[in-house]
Amino acid sequence: MDRPKELLKPVKFRYVVLSIVIALLLELLPFNRGTVRWIPDLAAMVVLYWTINRPTRFGIFAGFFTGLLTDIASASLLGQHALAYSVSAYAVESRQRQVVMYNLGQQSLIVFGLLMANQIVMLLARMALGAPFIGWGFFFSPFVGALLWPLLTNLLLVPQRYHQAG
Repeated sequence: MDRPKELLKPVKFRYVVLSIVIALLLELLPFNRGTVRWIPDLAAMVVLYWTINRPTRFGIFAGFFTGLLTDIASASLLGQHALAYSVSAYAVESRQRQVVMYNLGQQSLIVFGLLMANQIVMLLARMALGAPFIGWGFFFSPFVGALLWPLLTNLLLVPQRYHQAG
């Protein structure tokens, strides 16, 4: 049998904002061309985390706004991340009650699919405006993101856990 879910402290809005800001700052770190294809979209992963675990505080509009901030911060096509994050947040919200009950391995598979959908949406948005196909390396990062999902989840849960004395 699965162990019962632990009770968590309520999440503060400033903690949600801080996690998004840190994800955006990490996205701005300079990497060489070969490395950047392996780095997952951390902002998208944070959007997925909060949409899965705190849907009353974070939803489609917050995902859209985070996507706009990502577009501005990365100087990419305005709206591509916003569209992708909105689609992902909608997909999660439609099945949130089921997804939150899955273990981290099952959630990783769902996150992989959603991160891959993000990449496809962004690629289609670019190509619709005449950009050439970037290459298949563009699709490597969802694999890494799915592998890092349990680590990100446990990292974002640390301030919410009750600390028991003794």
